[in-house]
Amino acid sequence: MNRLKKEKSDYLLQHADNPVDWYPWSDEAFLIAEQEDKPIMLSIGYSACHWCHVMAHESFEDDATAEIMNKNFINIKLDKEERPDLDKIYQMSQTIITGKTGGWPLTVFMTPKKFPFFAGTYFPNTERHGLPSFKDILIRVNDFYIDQKRDIELQNIQIKNIFNNLNKSKESKNIINDDLMEKVKNELLASMDKVHGGFGSAPKFPHINNLEFLIKTLKKQDKDVLDAINLTLSRMCCSGIFDHLKGGFFRYSVDELWMIPHFEKMLYDNGPMISILANAFRKTGNKMYLNKLSQTCDWLLAEMQSNDGGYYSTIDADSEGIEGKFYVWSGDDLKNILNKEEIDVFKKMFVVYDRPNFDGKYHLHVTKTNESYYLENIDIANKICKKLLHKRDERIRPGTDKKVLVSWNALVIEGMINAYKVTENKDYLISARKSFDFIKNNMWQDGKLYACYHDKACFNAYLDDYAFLSRACLEILKIEWDNSYFDFLIKTTDVLINDFQDKENGGFYFTSDNHEELIYRPKSYMDESLPSGNSIAIGALMELYELTGLTKYIEAVENAINSAHDSLNRSNSSHSSLLLVAPRTDSSKRLIIIRCEESNLSDNQNLINKLDTLNDNIYFITNNITLKADGLSDKKPEGNFTAYICQNNICLEPISSIEKLIEFMKK
Repeated sequence: MNRLKKEKSDYLLQHADNPVDWYPWSDEAFLIAEQEDKPIMLSIGYSACHWCHVMAHESFEDDATAEIMNKNFINIKLDKEERPDLDKIYQMSQTIITGKTGGWPLTVFMTPKKFPFFAGTYFPNTERHGLPSFKDILIRVNDFYIDQKRDIELQNIQIKNIFNNLNKSKESKNIINDDLMEKVKNELLASMDKVHGGFGSAPKFPHINNLEFLIKTLKKQDKDVLDAINLTLSRMCCSGIFDHLKGGFFRYSVDELWMIPHFEKMLYDNGPMISILANAFRKTGNKMYLNKLSQTCDWLLAEMQSNDGGYYSTIDADSEGIEGKFYVWSGDDLKNILNKEEIDVFKKMFVVYDRPNFDGKYHLHVTKTNESYYLENIDIANKICKKLLHKRDERIRPGTDKKVLVSWNALVIEGMINAYKVTENKDYLISARKSFDFIKNNMWQDGKLYACYHDKACFNAYLDDYAFLSRACLEILKIEWDNSYFDFLIKTTDVLINDFQDKENGGFYFTSDNHEELIYRPKSYMDESLPSGNSIAIGALMELYELTGLTKYIEAVENAINSAHDSLNRSNSSHSSLLLVAPRTDSSKRLIIIRCEESNLSDNQNLINKLDTLNDNIYFITNNITLKADGLSDKKPEGNFTAYICQNNICLEPISSIEKLIEFMKK
């Protein structure tokens, strides 16, 4: 019996009609596996994953394959976006077992005690490309489970020992300084594609954390770094990884040109990409970055935000069972939509080598050679895209996964605020607050945060949820101080410190003390697709320490940074987010509290936002607000305008006008 019909996850519901006897992750599944002495087959994916769909069509919808699965295994289907804790554990298990990086779909075979003994990713329905068929894998794994139980037990002991050692630090020491920052900058620069931008070769991902590091550490003399940033962002904005018709970035490019993407759109890519483009615009003044971030924000408002305020998670790569069908155009399509002059311009702008570039159809991509022509003729480009979009809107759309995830929403909240700073578009700030209020009012219940919302809040929140939401709250407070938001921030960070902190070694676990007991409790400092939760927690707590002066925050920060020593030593450049937030004795961020009249608030913000203040923490608080928080109550207005500036544990004399503050900040 397939037990997925009552689930809320779009991904699980996609498999509710499979002939496989699927279970959700549950005590029931493991109890039956133990009673019947059967191995578990755990399949992890997400709703927008193309290769997850392929494996489902080939194997999970096949009666013969399902018969083998049902007879020999207890089969569990898991949405990795609902349970990132389990995904982290079993991705790591797959790497330990195979020595290879993982991905989705993730296929794990394990004992009823939840210990894995064999793993892989996608398996085809017939042997090809050097991969055995999934049916062969099922038969061989079942035979191995029956005949080699002692070997499995020994392997489980080895895996358990590896997990036990992962969170132990050989040395506890802060090694972050300017020399390390410079070393990482040079490592990242050396790894960049000097022709097409980005890091490494195909498949090419945005690596947003690395881009943020390069932008925020950019110095006036760093011409090579600036050129690399501009090359990467200009190619991403002009290429096929960007949806030229509606806005938004696809997940990644399958080629080094950024031309053909995997067509899923993920919330967690687009929120940070907005921030990247906003910050790059502030550094360069490049209007294309402003246009593309505005287009992306407008798409999110139009298609990805619910009426209640939460942002949806993903848009599928496939429609009508075909990847990319929604986004690509045949020659006949173009002839029927565009006039002859527009077709000529389309080919000069968006066509590569005068031929289709995706399965006999055209996917819009501006080559490096055509980039100047595209930018010089942007008005007609927009006209062409508008006509194509009107026709595209009549097509059958790919599915949208409408679950609301706290961590991903927090990234978009921050992106929207950064967009507001450079565009002065109030809609973006309103959208950010709407999302934040939805989380605060619906996903925080009885002193506890929930990670996911379908028609109600569900799943205990993870480190990323608490950390990212804390930083998003701080970003809102910088624009519009609200004492109730600050009170909420204190409550969420108290949970972070009390329930997630590794009291013995420092740092923060991915799951809380009250979480379901699993075979491993992850604690990572390395960035992945998302910035490390430890890094964002450190940054938020450091900022709270500066605002309040409470030692509990700085103690948690120092312990976490010290415990990151071993991880940092293993791979310096995989910790871009940590390096940006860690306090350093040789340089620190400025904390600036600006008190001003409400009537002058927007004008003052716009003046400051035109400056290079990416590494400053600047709070605008209107004079009519009474601050009661520790460390802030003495930051009182003295006249119409007062700016309090603190850096390196030293506070300067207050500044009494916006003009004098700007003059000071330009020094």
